[in-house]
Amino acid sequence: MICHISRAERYRSPFGAVQPGQEIRLSCEADGEAVLHLWSDKWEKRLPALWEDGLYTVRFTPEEPGVLWYAFESRGERGDTHQITVYRFAPAPDWYKNAICYQIFPDRFYRGENWQFQQPGKRKGSHRFTLPQWDTAVFYPKDERGAVSAWPFWGGTLRGIQEKLPYLRRLGVGCLYLNPIFEASSNHRYDTADFFKVDPMLGSTEDFVALCDAAHAQGIGIILDGVFNHVGADSRYFDKFGNYGTAEDYRHWFRFGEQYRHGYECWWDVPDLPNVEEMDESYVEFICGENGVLRHWLRLGADGWRLDVADELPDAFIRAIRAAVKAEKSDAVLMGEVWEDATNKISYGERRMYFQGDELDCTMHYPFRDIALDFLLWRCNAHEAAARLQLLQEHYPPENYYAALNLAGSHDRERSLTVFGGDIQRMKLLSVMQYACPGVPCIYYGDEAGMTGGPDPYNRGAFPWGQENTELLNHYKKLAGLYENHPALRLGGFEPAARGDDVLCLTRWDENERLSVIIDRQSGKWSSEF
Repeated sequence: MICHISRAERYRSPFGAVQPGQEIRLSCEADGEAVLHLWSDKWEKRLPALWEDGLYTVRFTPEEPGVLWYAFESRGERGDTHQITVYRFAPAPDWYKNAICYQIFPDRFYRGENWQFQQPGKRKGSHRFTLPQWDTAVFYPKDERGAVSAWPFWGGTLRGIQEKLPYLRRLGVGCLYLNPIFEASSNHRYDTADFFKVDPMLGSTEDFVALCDAAHAQGIGIILDGVFNHVGADSRYFDKFGNYGTAEDYRHWFRFGEQYRHGYECWWDVPDLPNVEEMDESYVEFICGENGVLRHWLRLGADGWRLDVADELPDAFIRAIRAAVKAEKSDAVLMGEVWEDATNKISYGERRMYFQGDELDCTMHYPFRDIALDFLLWRCNAHEAAARLQLLQEHYPPENYYAALNLAGSHDRERSLTVFGGDIQRMKLLSVMQYACPGVPCIYYGDEAGMTGGPDPYNRGAFPWGQENTELLNHYKKLAGLYENHPALRLGGFEPAARGDDVLCLTRWDENERLSVIIDRQSGKWSSEF
């Protein structure tokens, strides 16, 4: 029998991720002499364990960053496999780590007090129209093949967002993450048409600057959505329909050929989204250069970037992005869309190196969401939820763990209140877990108001101004007060534990306080202990 508990100091020290040059002690109990099997993607070795203080122990010092795995072996028996993340330290921005984030789908948040009805500009190759009624149920017009045949717009604007900044501050928001705001054919705008132009339906560059200035005056930073893996077929760069007359200028950014079903490589075979050759020298300069896209919008007031489909961007390209972002604004945040454990992610056959100090500050924390939903929907018990939360804590470098964006919902996921069948109490428990676990809690616009909706497009409805669920809204305001008044909830120590199958205890502490947040899924209630 082999006993090794990776979260217990008796068996492993230090806990969690380590830096190169830092000694690691691994110990186990075994019925006979033990050997440590240690390996990476490039090598493997077996180290004999020495008898120390009643345990078989191995000490070693990793010299290079990367991901290691290990398992003890004794008398033909093999113990469980565990991961060690070896990382280079790089600080994530303090303003962001201490913030509550709020994600906005710009077309559906708020039109603004002086909004005037306008139809979107006509474009060859697409039909677009504005809906007169803000509270129209969200929908996609589709043709006989099931493809989107037209793009309806609800008319949300940047000025509308600016006018609602006082509302956001009452929720304790210190960071806004905006889905794409650049000119595009669609209403979701992930089909960028012009990286240097605000979509006219949202406003102007001057409106963006005004929003940033007003947000900064209220202590709110702004993160933009960077879609750099692909562009729109109807764009200045690909120009499939001839709306710009510039296709030949950028042809070398794309891959053409008969091997592609549509004649060119597309993102997930969607013809509206031609893939870009990210490592083309001129494209790297266009995005990352001194006058490139990243630095241009940071100069105008943005405070960071979220990288769409980061796991489809080459590591070298992400490094170039980070270098440009940090050169322009050292405390800007760089976030990546990664749906799995980002410390051991494999993409296109390669282990990704997001957290080696020269790529991402953080990722969207979908693994947290999965654990929280599994617990609250009885798909796992409190013991399993606590163990899974500890495993993430074990794998992630501390800076990246405390900067992870704790999601309850997003534009790519069914709204959580819909997942819960409209159960407000369950939604409250999910939000409490967001605020009680390490990471930056993120409110998907309208979750605090009781919005529901299934998968895209139904999770992207218009904000129900004047019809908010006041019980839920007041709950989020209460959480904002707790988060502000108890710094341990932001950057303090963390220990998850079970109190039976149905009660999860999340304990946080710093030098000044210790508090535990108790979540009882059976009763649907939560409480705090100091």
